[in-house]
This record gives sequence, structure tokens and C-alpha cells, in this order.
Amino acid sequence: MGIAERKEREKQQRKDEIILAAEKVFFSKGYDQSTMDDIAEEAELSKGTLYLYFKSKDDLHMAVARKAIILLKSVTTKAAAGAGNAVEKLGRMGWACVEFSRKYPDHIKSIMALENLEIEDINYSARDVQEMIFKESTVENVIQVVEQGVQEHLIRSDIPAVLVAHTLWMSVISVIRFVTMKADLLEMLELTPDKIFESHFELVLNGIRS
Repeated sequence: MGIAERKEREKQQRKDEIILAAEKVFFSKGYDQSTMDDIAEEAELSKGTLYLYFKSKDDLHMAVARKAIILLKSVTTKAAAGAGNAVEKLGRMGWACVEFSRKYPDHIKSIMALENLEIEDINYSARDVQEMIFKESTVENVIQVVEQGVQEHLIRSDIPAVLVAHTLWMSVISVIRFVTMKADLLEMLELTPDKIFESHFELVLNGIRS
């Protein structure tokens, strides 16, 4: 291994350690209550060193969320595997997202909170964002399954698969957010989270059928 390669590996290792420290701090204290000082202390680094790797707390949040997005994709990939038509696979993927939100509540919150980030505060180019969405996230899987559904003549073909996939992804994240944040309201209305999810998936999947 050459010197340059070793230095790059060490740099990536340090970056991963910082992301892990940020994850621990964000998940224990909450994003708004966390500071770069907290993360530097957890990572056992100076704040100046921290800024060599991440330009802001939002930049670190994006890195933590990206890690969660990759984890979620591994879960939905398993859900989409195996027998069944495209609509059945999409249903399994939707429920996999629900179960992910229950098993990894902090991870799903980091994903849902991405909408609050200011683009200018993160060190991500348009290509980085495209890489994350179309290769690392569940969206890539959904596009593939939707395309399968079009070939099976089960999913409508008048809307591009990429638009259907993004709509499905945004809708499931939105309903998970609502159920997570409004649990008390649902209880008052005598509505269970599972009933909401069942209704949502039935309505949405029927809406894309050909």
C-alpha cells in the first residue's frame, strides 16, 4: 500500500469515527440541542480538527442521515427480494419502512429531518445528492420494482417510473412522520398506526395500478 493510499484510508477512518460520534450525540441529545463542541468531545478531537472534515453541524447531520439511508435500503432490498409481483413487492417494501421506523426510530428521524437542512450549509454537490438518492437510497429499489410492474402490466405506464418512485417514497415517509408525531391524536380518534398504514398502502398502491 502506497503512502497516498494509506493516508486516504486513515482520512476515511477518521471521518467514519466522527460520523459515529455525531450519531451518538444527535441520538442522545437531539439534533437541536447538540453542538459541534459536543461532537468534538465525543470524538476526542479538537473542534478545529472536526471542521477539517465537516463544515457545519448540518453537514454532519447529512452524513448521519446518509448512513441511515443506506441502512434502510438494505432493509427494503431484502423486502423486495423473493417471489411476488411488483405491487406485492412495493407493499412489502412499504411495511419494511414502517418496521424500520419502529426498530430504528432515531435513524428514521434523521432521514425525515433532511428537509430542514439548508443546502448552502452542507458540503454536498448536485452529483453527491444524485448519488445518494439514485444509488444509495430506497428510491433506486422502488424505481426498479415500478419498472417491473409496468412490464407486468400491473402498474400504469403513463407516468415515468422515477416520478412514481419518488411519489411513493415521499408518501410513505410523510405518513410515518405523521403517525410518529401524532400518536396521541390517533389514540384520541381511536385510530391505530397499523390501520393508518394499511389504509395508506391500499389507497396508494391502487392509485398506481394500470
